[in-house]
Amino acid sequence: KSKVRDSKTKNNFDSLKADYLGLFLNNLVANLGEISSDKKNKISEIEIFSDTKKFEEQLLFAEGNVIIKTKNAILRSDTFSYDQDLEIMILSGNIKFKSKNSFLEATNIKYDFINKKGFILNAYGAADFKDISKLNLSESVKKKKKLNENFDDMNRVKNVKHNSSSNIKLGNIVRKYEDDKSFRERLFDQSLEVNFNNINKTRFIAERIDINNEEWFSKQLTLTSDPFNKPQLIIKNKNFKTKFNEDNTKIRSSWSTALIENKFPIPLGPRRIDVDKNQNFKWGNGYDKNKLDGFYAFRRFNQIELDDYTELDISTIFPIQRIVTGETKAFPNNEALTISPKVKKDANFYDFFGIRSFLKRELDNWKFILDVETNSLDFEKLDKATEIESYLTVNLFEEDSNKNMEEEEEEEEEEEEEILDDGKSKNSYKISKDLTFFGSYRDKTKNGSLGDIVIKSAYGIRYDIFRNKTKNNTNIVSEKSLALGNYESSSKLNSAELINKNRINFSYKKKYEYALWKPNLRKYINSEYKYSPIVIPRSLYWDIEGKLDLFRYDGGNKQDVFSIKTGPRFIIGDLKDNFLDYTEISIMPRFKFNRGESPFNFDQVVDNKAIELKASQQLYGPLILNFSAEISLDESTSNNDQLINPVVDLAWSRRAYYINLFYNLDSEVGGINFKIN
Repeated sequence: KSKVRDSKTKNNFDSLKADYLGLFLNNLVANLGEISSDKKNKISEIEIFSDTKKFEEQLLFAEGNVIIKTKNAILRSDTFSYDQDLEIMILSGNIKFKSKNSFLEATNIKYDFINKKGFILNAYGAADFKDISKLNLSESVKKKKKLNENFDDMNRVKNVKHNSSSNIKLGNIVRKYEDDKSFRERLFDQSLEVNFNNINKTRFIAERIDINNEEWFSKQLTLTSDPFNKPQLIIKNKNFKTKFNEDNTKIRSSWSTALIENKFPIPLGPRRIDVDKNQNFKWGNGYDKNKLDGFYAFRRFNQIELDDYTELDISTIFPIQRIVTGETKAFPNNEALTISPKVKKDANFYDFFGIRSFLKRELDNWKFILDVETNSLDFEKLDKATEIESYLTVNLFEEDSNKNMEEEEEEEEEEEEEILDDGKSKNSYKISKDLTFFGSYRDKTKNGSLGDIVIKSAYGIRYDIFRNKTKNNTNIVSEKSLALGNYESSSKLNSAELINKNRINFSYKKKYEYALWKPNLRKYINSEYKYSPIVIPRSLYWDIEGKLDLFRYDGGNKQDVFSIKTGPRFIIGDLKDNFLDYTEISIMPRFKFNRGESPFNFDQVVDNKAIELKASQQLYGPLILNFSAEISLDESTSNNDQLINPVVDLAWSRRAYYINLFYNLDSEVGGINFKIN
């Protein structure tokens, strides 16, 4: 059944089947051959080298420096045996396996191909969950993955870069960031969603892993996304289970705990994770004085998949502070208008509950969102407790050169220890054209020093053209928009009066980002990066942004607004030393020039002269202070508010996780955000 040439022999086994065997055995055994009932036509060639090799009837046995090679994987062990009749494979002693994106060390592996059962003892390795869930590798991919027989560098950490962050959020949104986010805002963006992002490369350790068909199981399994020792964060899992199929990898645990710096546990509870999807945590809390009278808790239900393209999320809200005090200041009087000032009153039983439902449907270039939230279930005040936002967006055209560049970078296999980025911006472009139908009820918009203004109702249509072009270290962003809508909101002349008007708005914005200084940087991080998962992009930019808005209203009202802002944005430091080794500052003086007046309160021009300020400063070690606000310089139009929308954020930043406490002094909204990198 095979040819034995010498102690290091190349063998063909027509009955040695390949099977996807959970995680690494899925990868390992898949590369040992192919499943086929037609054994004569599909014979997989496997190279087996060893000091000694022998056949005893149906049993193949190899011992001493056993090396098994396939097109895209390689395995080493002390002994290897395979029973061709029973189709049982046994590996023992100093087992090491590696493919392009995964590796495994173990002492014993046994697998029954007929019953698809087996076990792994004393397992340690790194898994690329996302790639392993894609079972079928094309021949072109296999040819690229040429591996050598040297296992000495298997645990060597190289080419480490930040992939994504998962959120455990104990609060709600502070502010909606604009497109000109700083690098730290892009990295640690705060959003309404609490999620556990798709898992990619992760290290694990377990005493025993049992395999049953496509399912792996371990009573105790420890994971970490930190590639360096000592890991700053690990996740301990009880009754850890994974299930593989061609579309997705599912991960379950009866209980998981995040252990920070091997000292501070954070219970995560039972976990249900689909590797390719974001995962919502069921319980959370936050602080919102305006809407929920202070501290509140929420509970998410399991996501409902109405079909392949439609998802529904439902949450129950419990305003804890309102329940304790028995009072509320979140609603106007029942007989008053929805925009009337809020008054203090006794809370009833129905005020102790709220509901939020979020419906999303995405199909090809169509996207529909319906977001409904109420901070009370009292039907008498439901019109003052409910907020609705809905839109349907159709992407008419999109072209993005960055996507092709990212795919090319993923295929690169860099081996250098020091890989430098020359700091030069690659020429790229992005163009998109969208048509949006929108509608809302009691939506809020922020208008500078006037604060949040309620728009009772709005509906209409908008056409957007977005262009982003990078060339010769200059980034140019342009946005054009034409919108026609009907709005019902408070009057500028009398804020207690509701008016209803049609409005046409043409908007054109153009922004230039000039890179004045961009030094060479490392492309990947190493163990020196204790306080950041990325290489700090030291740089100095000068930004110039101009925007023109033309408004036309029913009744002949019109308002034309031109605004311009310009200023420096710089980042210095590496965030590797303990003291003042990272500073980021953006200072943007802004000027507005207007002609005419709006009949509404929500879009009238205010704060004609102001300075937009954003700053981040490392204080000591992982402690970072962030601050953002607008400083008004125009007393005549700024509603006696010199500091507009100030947000204070105190963060504890580490390579593997990020914790920040944030608070908005104007809206009195805050919370705690915990991210796993």
